Amino acid sequence: MMAQYLALKAQAQDCLLFYRMGDFFEMFFEDAKIAAACLDIALTARGEHGGAAIPMCGVPVHSAEGYLARLIKAGHRVAIADQTETPAEAKKRGGSKALVARGIIRVVTAGTLTEEALLDARAANWCVAIGEAGGGVALAAADISTGRFELIETSAASLTTELARLNPAETIAAEDSAFAEFTTSLRPKPGFDSVRGEARLRDLYGVATLDGFGQFSRAALAAAGGLVAYLGHNAKGALPFLRPPVLRLSAQAMAIDAATRESLELTATTSGSRKGSLLDAVDRTVTGAGARALAADIGAPLVDRAAIEARLDLVQLLCEDSGLRESLRATLRALPDIGRALGRLAAGRGSPRDLGQLRDGLDGAWRLGEKLEDLLSPVRPSPGSARTGMELLTDLAPRLRGHGALIDLLTRALVASPPIDASDGGYIAPGYDAALDDLRDAGAGGRRAIAALEADYRARTGIAALKIKHNGVLGYHIEVAARVADALMAPDSGFTHRQTLAGVVRFNAPELHEVAVKVSQAGAHALAAEAAHLEDLTHAALDRREAIAATADALARLDASAGLAERACEGGWVRPTLVDHACFDVEGGRHPVVEDALAKRGERFVANDCKLSEDSRLWLVTGPNMGGKSTFLRQNALIAVLAQAGSYVPASAATLGLVDRLFSRVGASDNLARGRSTFMVEMVETAAILAQATPRSFVILDEVGRGTSTYDGLAIAWAVVEAIHEDNRCRCLFATHYHELTRLAERCEALSLHHVRAREWKGDLVLLHEVSEGPADRSYGLAVARLAGLSPATLARAKAVLAKLEAGRAKTGGIAAGLDDLPLFATAREEEPPPADPVRETLAAIDVDALTPRDALEQLYRLKGLL
Repeated sequence: MMAQYLALKAQAQDCLLFYRMGDFFEMFFEDAKIAAACLDIALTARGEHGGAAIPMCGVPVHSAEGYLARLIKAGHRVAIADQTETPAEAKKRGGSKALVARGIIRVVTAGTLTEEALLDARAANWCVAIGEAGGGVALAAADISTGRFELIETSAASLTTELARLNPAETIAAEDSAFAEFTTSLRPKPGFDSVRGEARLRDLYGVATLDGFGQFSRAALAAAGGLVAYLGHNAKGALPFLRPPVLRLSAQAMAIDAATRESLELTATTSGSRKGSLLDAVDRTVTGAGARALAADIGAPLVDRAAIEARLDLVQLLCEDSGLRESLRATLRALPDIGRALGRLAAGRGSPRDLGQLRDGLDGAWRLGEKLEDLLSPVRPSPGSARTGMELLTDLAPRLRGHGALIDLLTRALVASPPIDASDGGYIAPGYDAALDDLRDAGAGGRRAIAALEADYRARTGIAALKIKHNGVLGYHIEVAARVADALMAPDSGFTHRQTLAGVVRFNAPELHEVAVKVSQAGAHALAAEAAHLEDLTHAALDRREAIAATADALARLDASAGLAERACEGGWVRPTLVDHACFDVEGGRHPVVEDALAKRGERFVANDCKLSEDSRLWLVTGPNMGGKSTFLRQNALIAVLAQAGSYVPASAATLGLVDRLFSRVGASDNLARGRSTFMVEMVETAAILAQATPRSFVILDEVGRGTSTYDGLAIAWAVVEAIHEDNRCRCLFATHYHELTRLAERCEALSLHHVRAREWKGDLVLLHEVSEGPADRSYGLAVARLAGLSPATLARAKAVLAKLEAGRAKTGGIAAGLDDLPLFATAREEEPPPADPVRETLAAIDVDALTPRDALEQLYRLKGLL
């Protein structure tokens, strides 16, 4: 047995090996030590190997999913080694002592999960491959729990942005990849060959050319090939369900880099929790599929105005028609997750319950489609006419129908509530198969005969407590108490002794044996018949997998839209007006997460306007800490995300120009693993903004330069403001405590000054959280320190130091003295050529090959003289 185990462990390589032994998955050696520590289970020993005891631990097969979930969450990969033949087949092959053959049937990793218990119902589970070929970079992303398959054309600079959007559970690349630092594991390079990748895709979809799916680059084909090879390796050749690949370009969605996603907490907080994020504050969906669709929308806001307007039209319809919205949400709430049920069936890990979920989900979708068709019929456009505002609904409604034959088949074939475990049968409905019904009747008749025998035996023996029982070893047998067993032990009693236990004795009898054989045969044949039907029904469902997946997508889109409509009505949100020119005009804007938190405390959020235009596209916002500057910056960035995701926004009115890239430099922390201080992280993020922001971008910057000395920080902040104003020319909100920056308003025509209001009243600071025009009169730093609880002595000392500093500033003109004479950013670069370097110029003019030794010596003296 250990020889078989070690051979399988060699195949499993770096995976923990679950080795099936009876009703347990056992682990040995180092695997056992790792699993016992991770799962908090007992570590024991079994036999010896090399003169030392073999560490061992195990988990029950029936509860293995829970243990698998904990191992996967801890970052481990698990190979499942199960029996590939029955004990009877092993005995027939090699005699009574033959070892049952085992093989690795599956490798379980974070990105290849399909089990319901191992997945978050409200989050996608992406497995991503990075492909590199022909100087290009692309990603292949698959969520095998639903079959979604995307090929994403990107660039080296945008790779991290796309990975941040997907937030994959697992990322792979070739062994020599230039992006190894972003992966969870590296795979053999031949798997990422683009020619092989193209061939794999053609074989997978049974086509001669991929032109029908789109024009894929060599890098995209390399990524797809690597991903398909990896999925096939983990499933041991049985590829999971993958829908035809959808080609996506980075430019099709608002670009949001990883730092911006983290600082804005779009789908998770900085601590990794969903609670407290924008997604959590917005999500009112009633299905897991709808929640996944909404997360994808917020993670990748659209830049196509027509597509955004179509989403907004549907949200508006459901906002205005509360009866339709409530009816739709009630119907959706009752529907199972047919996308993931289909994924389990396609992966070969489906159950009768998954087929029942398909039946119920498709039937509910059909009924919902009929309601929507009735709603659409009065307004359906005639051929050649303009589309109505219900464009998206018109596209979605037909996808909900068309499964009538499959629904009818599954309704006739399955019981009302099919079980998860198929091994005990009982999931095929009576009346579906007459032969199966006959087998069941034979079994039921046999069980009635056994009950009659039990009564007869009691009468014949006079033992009232005599019982006929069944177990897996003896089958059907007669059981009596030991104190009355002597009568049945007599040779002429008609009973045969089988087993003696403490307190009971077990017997057999010829009549019981005959009836038991009939019952067992009927039961075995019935189970085999049900298993055959299960296989046929699964094939029938998988034959329509593309249409079923389209229905699942339509239900998810309806749920996401209805949830957004519910949130809009709940919070008094408005539909944004989208325009083609670069503007950002928000009246009464609010931060949805902060507003929710305040509402729970019975407090009111102070709404603020933000009006960015060509003449005022850069706002410099000053004011005290705790005054609301950061909240104001973030709320406007979130409004842009929500609007382009197709949602209403928390404001009184909003007119927005589309944003191609969103940048946020709000707060930072050390990245010790990469040797970066807080200030270094801040500078890296700021450099990325200045290099990538376009006139259509939206940028929020908070306290740039605060992580270094006052003079350095002010100089950097000054230069960054000028660069954004003169070069990037994007819409920008810039919060700062450097009041010296307000002087730039005199020289930058598109920069305007604003501040968050605060007042001191009887020695106390009152923060008004209102944004007003003009610069702040002062920073109120000492007042904020008093609010924070600094001791009176410390505050008094700080006040004295401040008085000295301000007196010195008045004499010298402040730390910004002389900056008014500086030319603007672009002009400065033109007017300040690099200083001449005579040594370099002389060296550049020397023709080394033409020098004699004497000339060389003279030139050396000359250079030394210049130095």
